[in-house]
Amino acid sequence: MDIDETSDAPRDSAEFIEILRCVRKTETRSYRLRAVPGGAELWRVTESDLADAQTVKESDFQSSEQVAGFLEELRRSLVAGGWREP
Repeated sequence: MDIDETSDAPRDSAEFIEILRCVRKTETRSYRLRAVPGGAELWRVTESDLADAQTVKESDFQSSEQVAGFLEELRRSLVAGGWREP
């Protein structure tokens, strides 16, 4: 995973677990989770043939229930926006 130099994301991609991947035209979004003290962080990595990869911290969670609820809503939103899981 390429990380922007200004990002506070860790440099070691082994810390991340990919939990969702969606594609639309030439763009791919992957959502990756990593455990941190007190919870978890969700990061979105957007890759495209037309631009460099971008990494954005989406959210912080304090329970697995929060993660599950967020991901369910995220999947619905992505499908409504024309994204699909490969």
